[in-house]
Amino acid sequence: MKCPLCKTPSLDATVLAPDLEGCICGECNGVWIARTKYDAWRKRLPKDIPETASDAEFSVNDTRVAKICPQCGHLLLPYRVGHGLAFSIDYCGACGGVWCDRNEWDAIKARNLHDNLHDIVSAHWQNAVRRADVDAAVEQTYRRVLGDAYDKAAEVREWLRNHPQRSTLLAYLSDARRPE
Repeated sequence: MKCPLCKTPSLDATVLAPDLEGCICGECNGVWIARTKYDAWRKRLPKDIPETASDAEFSVNDTRVAKICPQCGHLLLPYRVGHGLAFSIDYCGACGGVWCDRNEWDAIKARNLHDNLHDIVSAHWQNAVRRADVDAAVEQTYRRVLGDAYDKAAEVREWLRNHPQRSTLLAYLSDARRPE
């Protein structure tokens, strides 16, 4: 198999996790994970691995060029990972293989998302990633518009969120008839 990024070097066998073998490019350090090997590894796991927040920093090389599947020759499509990771993995819809650019696999593994690799390409996961992007953009807009008042507004919002009289408090705050 040839590297989908470098095109010329061959991919060499490597161990990605205990009992999970993949292929690595000696030039760009990208990783290929065949669907059959991944599914067999996944079935051997006793249970789902809980996601963690990792402070590990990885210099990820998320390339935005079109890539061809090293296994079957189809086009690889990018899918955003999300969950605190701002890069995409490349997925082959024909054979189900996944390409991770340099250090992407390590970053996914550090967050314990490596057992969710094929969930990442699901419509449900991708919709959640888009919703999180929209939520972050809205929050950033509030932060920009409110300026120095943002922190206090966020504190009040959090206080109101679980208050037993939330509805009454919101009605009171929005009542334009009450005296100043």
